[in-house]
Amino acid sequence: MNIKKTVCIILAAMTVTCACASCGKKEDSDKGGDKAKTETVENIDVKAIADQLKSDISYEDSLIEFDADKIEKIMGVSPDAYKSAKVYASSTGATPEEIACFEANKDMTEAIEGSLTIRLANQKSTFTDYKPEQAPKLDDAVLIVKGDYVFYCVSGNSAKAKEIIG
Repeated sequence: MNIKKTVCIILAAMTVTCACASCGKKEDSDKGGDKAKTETVENIDVKAIADQLKSDISYEDSLIEFDADKIEKIMGVSPDAYKSAKVYASSTGATPEEIACFEANKDMTEAIEGSLTIRLANQKSTFTDYKPEQAPKLDDAVLIVKGDYVFYCVSGNSAKAKEIIG
């Protein structure tokens, strides 16, 4: 048990370190990195995508919408990091089911991705002991970055989530 917590803490610390390091100055030259993350994607309605993820996928628990305060407190994403967002989470906390869709402000995509990665690690740590039967949903969670947009979905149907996000 202590080893699991230690590993989770180390992973969370590494994630925070990576997120902070990624906030540094970027060079203009292409180093051959992942072009999918740097491509320009325009006119995605993150609220409509979140609503479609909620309506088109079956969830065990009912999902409630978070306001900006809860997004910051629970998801770890500051309102200063995004232009638009819609987040849903389990109403009872009995499942790790969540949806989070963000249109990031300039240069904040990696910070949002880092916060969601930490959230996922924390949820894995919690549900591994609390409700291990829910752990496969977290192992198969969807976290996609498309330009200035970040999409996160924990459900029982990651293939459908990926299809909706595109």
